[in-house]
Amino acid sequence: MAAMGVAGARRAEAAEPLTLATNWYAQAELGGFYSAVATGCYQRQGLAVTIRSGGPQVNAMQLLLGGQCDLIIAQPEAVVTAVLNGLPVVTIGATFQKCMTGFLVHPDIADLAALKGHPILISTEARATYWPWLRRTFGYSDAQAGVYTFNMQPFVHDPAMAIQSFISSEPYAAERQGIPFRFLLFDDAGYPSYSNAVVVSRRLLEQRPDMLLRFLRASAAGWIDYLHGDARPGDAAIHADNPNVTADHLAWSRARLRAVHGMGPAGGLAMAMDDHQWGRIGAMVCQTAGIADTGRWKGAYTLDLVRQLTATLPA
Repeated sequence: MAAMGVAGARRAEAAEPLTLATNWYAQAELGGFYSAVATGCYQRQGLAVTIRSGGPQVNAMQLLLGGQCDLIIAQPEAVVTAVLNGLPVVTIGATFQKCMTGFLVHPDIADLAALKGHPILISTEARATYWPWLRRTFGYSDAQAGVYTFNMQPFVHDPAMAIQSFISSEPYAAERQGIPFRFLLFDDAGYPSYSNAVVVSRRLLEQRPDMLLRFLRASAAGWIDYLHGDARPGDAAIHADNPNVTADHLAWSRARLRAVHGMGPAGGLAMAMDDHQWGRIGAMVCQTAGIADTGRWKGAYTLDLVRQLTATLPA
């Protein structure tokens, strides 16, 4: 697991240390956080942030609960499930205002409903997040679901297969390799969620809300820089953490993230959340899990910090 820290203008002893564990290797989908480290956004907020990049074998939720990090990047559905199981975690912000995950399919597949009965490769995390919704909504069966090893070759060789995909990841690889494909975004079919939510322990939220607000403020600034300003510092930091990612891929991904996410240059949506979307997420998780909706899922998030953040952002 890689780690990255950046020194800056503030004296090291004055900066409060924070460790952010991400849900994947360093890439554009996490670029705002890397940009905030590289350009000193965190340091100007009195924070010394270290980013620990994740991967398919890293369980960020376990790291958080085990006290090995202070914040993680996770999916809201997973946080709701954790809270319903009695775990003391809470979401304080969301990077992307919609679910940025979907399926990479062959061109003859017009929509998600057409995948019923087809082999589909998904990750372990997916089985606890979007798969129950897909199964209930489109009549998929668990027999369809295979294990996605983040290798596109099974998709290339099987004209009936679909694989999970982030909007700015697998489509890039398919396009560059000349593989015909269609990308089906779950959000377009009504899947309710955010992507890359910022999650902390409830204890840290109760003890240091001021510190977490400063983290969100610096992260929002980092995302504005990365998507609408000078992305070079963020890209350099990403490449240092993940030498396998290319400049072309980062540029392509940024363009896709801007087009689909819609975060404006003023950052009005950076880290934002609202009760309506969380209501949809909570109801969906309860429905797909077959449990009564008692409202306990509301403990999976707080709007206190994002409301304070939004009040200070440029109009």
